[in-house]
Amino acid sequence: MGSQVKRKCGNCEDTKIQVVAKGQYAWAEYCPSCFSECKACDGTGFLFQYDEQEREQAIPCECKNLDLRITLFNNAQIPGQFFDATFKNFDVSGDPSLEEALRTASFFFKNYKNGNRKGLLFMGGVGVGKTRLVSTILRDFTLNHGIPGIFREFSSLLSEIKTGYDKGLSESGLLEKINNAEILVIDELGKGRKSDWEIAILDSIISNRYNMRKTTIFTTNYTEKKSTTYVEPVLVKTDKEGVKEKQRKETLEQRVYSRIYSRLKGMCDFIEMKGPDHRHPYSEFSG
Repeated sequence: MGSQVKRKCGNCEDTKIQVVAKGQYAWAEYCPSCFSECKACDGTGFLFQYDEQEREQAIPCECKNLDLRITLFNNAQIPGQFFDATFKNFDVSGDPSLEEALRTASFFFKNYKNGNRKGLLFMGGVGVGKTRLVSTILRDFTLNHGIPGIFREFSSLLSEIKTGYDKGLSESGLLEKINNAEILVIDELGKGRKSDWEIAILDSIISNRYNMRKTTIFTTNYTEKKSTTYVEPVLVKTDKEGVKEKQRKETLEQRVYSRIYSRLKGMCDFIEMKGPDHRHPYSEFSG
């Protein structure tokens, strides 16, 4: 009789980890279909063996490494919407700019491992897949390679800081985790009212990470050219009509000002992503 070919777990493809959407964030856990408890160590986390002098010693089981990667992934707080985001299922839709963005993202860990700590900045229109792609990168670093990272949407980060102020926490203490993160993803760069306080917070984060040579990944709807940048509807007061809606087009440099923009150019490779809005209800794509 020929040897039987072992089938992969249809739920996790033998990674022993499944990722689901759990509330606001993506959540990793042991695959219930193939790994409820480690058979090698009976769930203790350690294997026992004898050294050359016949002394029993405990060594960490492989499942301890799985525990670490699951914890790193869950601590990253990737949005629940992108729980299933992987390099394999990223839809490039035949668009050369999306193909190039995926290729760059796929090789990002290899470059990092080789000592290149330069980050990435994905720019482009709404719904082209920027957040999905950076979520995929962060999943790869945490789950596949055991490297810690943090995902923060910029407006949410500002809200966290304001909440910290109300609790009497210092700004430096609130930003310490962000500044020291091994891999930091900031989603929606340039979003907000562009107040002096918002710009000061952004400048502080980018300056600190730039000086420490920390790897930072950004997404933004604002590009380097007015012809392709985000068209933002804004309400303005007028003498005759009261309030009127107008359209504002600002480049990324105009949104974050020249000092921050210069730092971004020095610490990141810029990648523009084009293509259709994957979130549009009439689009054939899903986002």
